[in-house]
Amino acid sequence: MSSLALMRWLESAPHRYDAGMRWLTLGRVSRVHAAVAEAAAAKPEVRILEIGCGTGAITALLVERGARVTALDQNPEMLEQARARLAAAPPGAVTWIERTASEIDALPAAGFDAAVAGLCLSEMSAGERAFVLRELALRLRPGGALVAADEVQPRSTGQRLLHALLRGPQAALAWLIAGSTSHPIRDLAGEVAAAGFEVRSERRWLLGRLAVVVAERPR
Repeated sequence: MSSLALMRWLESAPHRYDAGMRWLTLGRVSRVHAAVAEAAAAKPEVRILEIGCGTGAITALLVERGARVTALDQNPEMLEQARARLAAAPPGAVTWIERTASEIDALPAAGFDAAVAGLCLSEMSAGERAFVLRELALRLRPGGALVAADEVQPRSTGQRLLHALLRGPQAALAWLIAGSTSHPIRDLAGEVAAAGFEVRSERRWLLGRLAVVVAERPR
């Protein structure tokens, strides 16, 4: 598997989304989810804003770590799957909101200790990402953490060539099936920094094609 290009197609059938993502990432998506949850919910009782929560895979890990999560997704069917997954969660552990990421400006400023963007930024244009990242910074308290995981362009020339070779057929299939595809982000850490965050770390999987960036809103 070379990319997340079929994500849109999988989102059209939420019941197969989790299995499809495991196949598309050769099982690496579980490691990514765990890394995101560990970085965002380093302490219990943290208030976390999660955009693009999907079927709630990361949400469940955050709740297991004692976090209180406000989880957003624009797809009502995905939210339905997420609610079912966390049906046994403690009362008040999750607030579900059907909303696009670009609508988070309606949420309280400095109202969260951390923010999570899991595999959703690559579905936005560069302008949309810049807006959402700036708004995420405003939703965080000073010193709050941002954890962003997504499909990215590999750093080395060889890895980029291999990525393009392997990704092409999947991107074409995704376009034929769903009429759209995701776009690997050239410099996720750089875009996060440009939104006003201080980048603390970046980890990569799948020959550099899947990244988790951890950043902080300056105090």
